[in-house]
Amino acid sequence: MTDNKNNRYLYLSHFLFILGLLLITLVAYFLIQSIRETFYQNRFEKQYDFISLVEDGEIDPVQVFHGVKVNTFLQGEEESDKQSGNIIFEVKDETEVRFKGGKVHSTQKGMSAFVDVIQYKVMVEKGKGSKSFIIVMRMTPMSEKLSSTPIKYRTYSINENGVISKSDFTTDTKSKLETQWIKGLFGENHGYYTNLPYQKGGTISLLFLTLIGILSMIGGVWFRRRGLFADGEKAA
Repeated sequence: MTDNKNNRYLYLSHFLFILGLLLITLVAYFLIQSIRETFYQNRFEKQYDFISLVEDGEIDPVQVFHGVKVNTFLQGEEESDKQSGNIIFEVKDETEVRFKGGKVHSTQKGMSAFVDVIQYKVMVEKGKGSKSFIIVMRMTPMSEKLSSTPIKYRTYSINENGVISKSDFTTDTKSKLETQWIKGLFGENHGYYTNLPYQKGGTISLLFLTLIGILSMIGGVWFRRRGLFADGEKAA
């Protein structure tokens, strides 16, 4: 009976110590990634800046940037506090994207009505002073928000020469700049290395996991000493 009890102590000791070590390793990984994310965010803010397009309290859906005209509008019927139909995005008066069955808040004006689906942004590179007009949109339907598949996005970048660059990506394949562009779309903030710094309760989660990890390792050491102490008593 004593041998079985000692073995249980040792098994429990190994389990708790390994569990604690895994939790501490997990915390260390996310902590390192969070530090990398913070450093990148600081570098971005020093190198780039976003200029607000708000005029008279709103952003006009029709914008012209170095000869390139873009427009966003809704084709459909009103329903209570929302409008439903097809959200149309045009470039140079040609339909570029059609969001079927899209919904917008009818109480909002200008681009604020489409903020969950498509946004306009102007980014300036501070050192060079060059500006880029950015259009960012969520291609995955809102109904698939809780799906396990990565959310799909598309961006259009128009430089000062009127050259348009298009990029399709997901939350798993985005670039560092695209990480910044999609911030705020549908209220989301995606990091390039990790989303943890932008999540509510992220710091508390790390502290909680750290505490559990430390307690598990302490418990593992305690059960090991208990088993060794029992072995010593048996030998005596």
